[in-house]
Amino acid sequence: MSEREHALWHFGGVEPSRRPLPRRPDKAPNFTAYKCEAVKKALSGLFGTKCAYCESPYAHITAMEVEHFRPKGGYIDDDGKFRSPGYYWLAASYDNLLPSCIDCNRERKQFHWTKDGRRVLTKSGKANRFPMAPGTRRAKIPADLPKERPLLLNPCTDYPDQHLRFFADGFVEPAKTPQENRMPKGRATIDIYGLVRDALVSERRKWATLMEAAMQGVLTADRNLREHPQDPAMVSQRTNAENALSFFLRPDSPYLAMANAMEFTFRIVRAAARDYHLARTAWSHSKDAQDRAALVQRVAVLQQIMTDATLDLALVAKLFKQAGIPNL
Repeated sequence: MSEREHALWHFGGVEPSRRPLPRRPDKAPNFTAYKCEAVKKALSGLFGTKCAYCESPYAHITAMEVEHFRPKGGYIDDDGKFRSPGYYWLAASYDNLLPSCIDCNRERKQFHWTKDGRRVLTKSGKANRFPMAPGTRRAKIPADLPKERPLLLNPCTDYPDQHLRFFADGFVEPAKTPQENRMPKGRATIDIYGLVRDALVSERRKWATLMEAAMQGVLTADRNLREHPQDPAMVSQRTNAENALSFFLRPDSPYLAMANAMEFTFRIVRAAARDYHLARTAWSHSKDAQDRAALVQRVAVLQQIMTDATLDLALVAKLFKQAGIPNL
């Protein structure tokens, strides 16, 4: 029998279709199929040798751990007790497998950052945890899976920006979105995988600092091109700066969720700064009422962005300064 047939018959009494019918197994399978090299290679390629949860690169540090999104052997219930069996029929299902680093996969105590800047020693790491939304029944057979409402983000099916909010200082918190209000997947994912553990926040901050420098390089090139619009060297400088920034947004780049959040803020700031400078130049040349009204409107947009609580306002302030936006 295949490992899945073995598990279904042992745990669920589901006979395999093969004939002659083998004897029903007395013991659970060893669950080794998910560890085969072909599976590891496929998972590693799918996520660009990054942990599916924290997006940290692992290939140069340690071996990848093949993690079951729904735990195969058993799960921790709402009372903190281990219950078995788990999702035994998914032990060898490719859709249930993800590449993970040790810190996201194995439970242990580590220091974690809080929003108010404290370092707190607490446990994190998924292990056998797979929490459900209150009032949700856990699936005991394959047919019940669509009825589940798990609280952990699935990197292959969920959209992280609907539940997680990343900052350029490396911190992450639950997003203030309708999706997170309905299903607090962001909160559970941060706590269980330890997405604010000390070392991880530090690494994200380093990467964000490099990306911020690339963004500032683009804004500097924008300014130089405004001052020297016919200079081919300035055109080349901006192209090179934009290429340098795109490196952080490649699918195989680490901490891509944070990079996408930063790039979203950057696009808003860059467009607003461009429109402001165009309006300012037009008014300085014409001094007419229509151009002045256009400039006032652009200033109002800048002020709105500077106070938009959905954006990383610390990053906004740095980028506006680099873009030559005066204090308003």
